[in-house]
Amino acid sequence: MKRLLAVLLALILCLPALALADDDELLSSAIEPEAKGLRISELMASNSETLEDSFGNSADWIELHNTTEEPIDLTGMYLSDSKKDLERYRFPDGLIIEPGAYLIIFCSGLKKNVEDELHTPFKLSASGETVYLMQDGLAVDIVTFPKQVSDISYALCEDGTYAFTIDPTPGEANVITPVED
Repeated sequence: MKRLLAVLLALILCLPALALADDDELLSSAIEPEAKGLRISELMASNSETLEDSFGNSADWIELHNTTEEPIDLTGMYLSDSKKDLERYRFPDGLIIEPGAYLIIFCSGLKKNVEDELHTPFKLSASGETVYLMQDGLAVDIVTFPKQVSDISYALCEDGTYAFTIDPTPGEANVITPVED
């Protein structure tokens, strides 16, 4: 009985610490197994001439990369730039990213996709923010990026960190060419 009370007391004492834990840390530690290996590999929140959508607009964009050897079905996955609404953009059912493939999503503010092109109802903030890739309420990937400079992308490096690069590569493997001061 004393042991049970000690365990309960320890749990009660830990609750305030858990309540104060950073939400992003908790989200990023919960990775959905079937989507593991899907990464936000590059993004641009200040696109002026790097990539145009089918309307001829230079919208913000996010690139996903399937780093696995298996196709990944995006059915039930969401992309958001708001911790308060992690389901801002739902990927179309049946959308598959093949092994090693890349997928570009325009963050244009459009409320619908167009033929062969994905558009979120939100735009990215060039002053910096966080992007969430979610599945079943769990984080698949979360990227927080700082202030952006026009046509400089924020890309995933081989070591798992992110860096600005003057050589954006939407739809292709990242080339990290550091920005000089």
